[in-house]
Amino acid sequence: MHWLKRTKSRLLFKYIVSYLLVFLIPFMLMSAFIYYSSVYNLREEIEQSNINKLKQVENITNERIKELEKIATNIAYDPRLTPYMMKHNYYSGEAIEELKKYKSNSSIIEDLFVYYHENDHIYTLSGSFSLDTFTQRMYKFDKEEQESLINDLYITKPMLKTVGNVTLNNGTQDRIIAFLYPIVPNSLYPYGTVMYFIKEKVLTDLTQNILGNFQGNTYIFDENNQKVASSINVQEISEGNLNLTTINDQEIRNVEINGKEYSLVSVKSEISGWTFITLMDTDQFLERVFHMRTFIITILIFLLFVGIIIAVLFGSKQYKPIRKLFELTQKNDKQNVEIMELNEFENIGNTIAKAFLTHQSLNETIFLQKPFAKEQLLINLLKGDLRDNKEIDALMHALNVVMRDDCYFVTIVYFDKMKEKENFLQLLSKLTIQDAAVHGVDLIYYDALALIISMNQDPNKAVNQRRILVSQIQQYIQETTVNNPTVAVGKMYEEKSYINRSYIEALAAIEYKFAVPQGSIIYFEEISSQSERGLGYPVEDQIKLAQSLKQGDHIVATETLRDMFTRLAKEELSIQVLKCICFDIINTVMKTASEMELTKYIDDFNSIVDFNSIKQLEEQLCEVAIKICKKVESKKRSNNEELRNDVLEYIKVKYKMFDLSLESIAINFHLTLPYLSRFIKDQTGSTFTEYVLKLRMEDVKRKLKDTDWPIKKIVLDVGYKDVSNFTRKFREREGIPPGEYRKLNRK
Repeated sequence: MHWLKRTKSRLLFKYIVSYLLVFLIPFMLMSAFIYYSSVYNLREEIEQSNINKLKQVENITNERIKELEKIATNIAYDPRLTPYMMKHNYYSGEAIEELKKYKSNSSIIEDLFVYYHENDHIYTLSGSFSLDTFTQRMYKFDKEEQESLINDLYITKPMLKTVGNVTLNNGTQDRIIAFLYPIVPNSLYPYGTVMYFIKEKVLTDLTQNILGNFQGNTYIFDENNQKVASSINVQEISEGNLNLTTINDQEIRNVEINGKEYSLVSVKSEISGWTFITLMDTDQFLERVFHMRTFIITILIFLLFVGIIIAVLFGSKQYKPIRKLFELTQKNDKQNVEIMELNEFENIGNTIAKAFLTHQSLNETIFLQKPFAKEQLLINLLKGDLRDNKEIDALMHALNVVMRDDCYFVTIVYFDKMKEKENFLQLLSKLTIQDAAVHGVDLIYYDALALIISMNQDPNKAVNQRRILVSQIQQYIQETTVNNPTVAVGKMYEEKSYINRSYIEALAAIEYKFAVPQGSIIYFEEISSQSERGLGYPVEDQIKLAQSLKQGDHIVATETLRDMFTRLAKEELSIQVLKCICFDIINTVMKTASEMELTKYIDDFNSIVDFNSIKQLEEQLCEVAIKICKKVESKKRSNNEELRNDVLEYIKVKYKMFDLSLESIAINFHLTLPYLSRFIKDQTGSTFTEYVLKLRMEDVKRKLKDTDWPIKKIVLDVGYKDVSNFTRKFREREGIPPGEYRKLNRK
């Protein structure tokens, strides 16, 4: 009895522990998810709110700067503000009044000035003054600042200048920011300058109005990291504590200043080049996050205690019937109990026997699937689904796929007849080349094979060796298939993860098979003409771009686009030639999308055509390329899904026909045998023979349970002629013959 009690206590403990595990594992995962998602989302919301506010400051500032640029342009072309009109004794008054109207067009202008070169006077809203009077009486500047400001009146490009503390004509001092714009804008030889004075307080008030109840410091720095304006609430921090060279656009990060942690938010303007920064105590910045974190932890601790109590109660409740059953079996150890135990052992024996058979079948299946797995590995390399070289090496080692280690490239071999392609694919294993390895992949949607070729070769000598290898392969094909194929060759790469790039280049090159004699070898790098290269025309990349879009490979597509625009940026081309090339790149993307009937997914064609810079065009086309590639991938999956449904439905309708074969299905759906076999395996997890046998077995079991038909009639009805062979397979799968199965499962 002591042993019995000890056993029961252990069993109860196991039940309670099992329920605790059942509760704790999902609870911990759920708790972690709720905690991190809630806290993270709230933190992200707070951070994004601060970025959005700074972006709003940036946008409004940019609008004000654009207003100043527009006013300067209008002044430059205003006939009432020409040097002649400004100097004229009569019309100068009207010119000054006109300047006042321009000043009223902007709410941030403190004062407005016009200066014409070769003239000792500057024209203000109060009239005409000499430069000395302007810098010494009207506005009092430091001597150094005075000389710098006078020199800056001869600028040829717009500039911003922080003048610093200036004594105004009313005796007060203010920090002034000067904006200077040449007359005429965008001219190499301007004849004058428009200058605006803006109080720093105007910019700081504008920032404070948008940020609202903000308790930290705000800074505005120009493109040279010189302070334009600032609003200081925390006196112990100065702009000298900020490392401006490490600050990026739309960045939120923590910085430590004087031993205390602060949250820094920054936004950079592409228009003005200004950097807008807010600096705030991290505890204040994330105060709502801390409250949310405390609340969630409290709730989770409460739920944990409740869950533990429920687990103990459930464990005790579930243990009671087990205890009673255990005591009953110990007290009633009679013959009928032994028979019951014997039957249970027999069931266990049958289960073990079935498990053993399943294990054998699984080993056979794995052995049969190795060629399929190898082919899938090669296909994934071509598609670019494998990006990690270590992962690729591990898969190749597991599947005994041997490749050389130095250089890799892909060739596409185009056949006139599908039969010749299948013959060569079977003969490819007999091809041996020194210091090189060749692996073939059947391109189902092309009358072609893709050959992945790897070499052990010095990269400096690999180019010539590649040509020799391709010629040897073409000669081998001619000798073994009596066929003179056209061969397209992609570029060489030194990493296995780049094989898909060579594949896309080879696909692009094979498109030129109609323009060359049969039996030619087309190298991707030789496609474009010399005249186009002379202009820096990226034809090879355009061909590669079009093919990568057709293949749905967004990584290669965006990489190719960025290479094209990087090359264009380095070329010294006239603006007319540069625009022509840009429009042709746009045309390449649009034409490819049109060929695939995907133009409806390009949202804003007008904004792409009306690009303001090469960088803008590059980003827009990269977005379009990614969208097109995603649609191509989706289309491929949809086609595969449709083909899967059609093929499996065909098999389900025809599986009772004894002459149903893989060949007949391939003919019906216009597919090659290797592809169809691989496709069925991929979609069902079983070979064609296994899948048909499974359907027939299910039908036989259903008829054994529901009908009185003789077993022979049932077997013949599902498409088998050899009854004894089917009976043997049935026993292997179910563990019992058909007759006994009928007795045990009869309705």
